[in-house]
Amino acid sequence: NLYYFFLLCRHPVFERRGDDLFTNVTISLVEALTGFEMYIPHLDGHKVQILRDKITKPGAKLWKKGEGLPNFDNNNIKGSLIITFDVDFPKDQLTEEQQNGIQILR
Repeated sequence: NLYYFFLLCRHPVFERRGDDLFTNVTISLVEALTGFEMYIPHLDGHKVQILRDKITKPGAKLWKKGEGLPNFDNNNIKGSLIITFDVDFPKDQLTEEQQNGIQILR
């Protein structure tokens, strides 16, 4: 008898659910308010462009269709890459000058 044992380890960046890949991306508060462009490395090495030109709230999700994993039954069909955004808020209290600058946005 021949037995195989597989040890499955979590990927540090992506989580698989069916054909879909999930990941979290942290952006700065400025990026969340003004938009941004970034590229994230995919499992196969290509870069996935992320382009946002509007406000991104903490927990917002972006679906990139066709950037997931191949379907088990049909390799021509790929799932989605679902990106959840985390916003990196300042760790320290803002200075009075910074607070005044933000107040202008009201």
